[in-house]
Amino acid sequence: MLGAKGCDNPNGQGVTDTGTVVGRIVEANDPTLPVPAAQVTIGLRTIRISPADKGGFRLLDVPTGTQTIEISSPGYQSYSAQVVVHKDQVSDVGPIGLASVTGVPH
Repeated sequence: MLGAKGCDNPNGQGVTDTGTVVGRIVEANDPTLPVPAAQVTIGLRTIRISPADKGGFRLLDVPTGTQTIEISSPGYQSYSAQVVVHKDQVSDVGPIGLASVTGVPH
């Protein structure tokens, strides 16, 4: 029988290979304006940003491999995308523009 030792499961428990994901959340129609508050989730890691963060975020200890980043903020459309996380490296997703839901027909 083969043991599980040495297997890398980026979404499993006990994962030791991690990286960091950074980025900035801005208004889609004006990338110079940061979104004042948002929640950023990758796997089991979640952070909330406040106006003091000026849209910037840093998620530490994210498991390596392809992960899904999800961003939500009141008054904005949700955002979801794939990000590749490398061991002991910083993955910069750059500025992410969130579109306002104001004026969107329901």
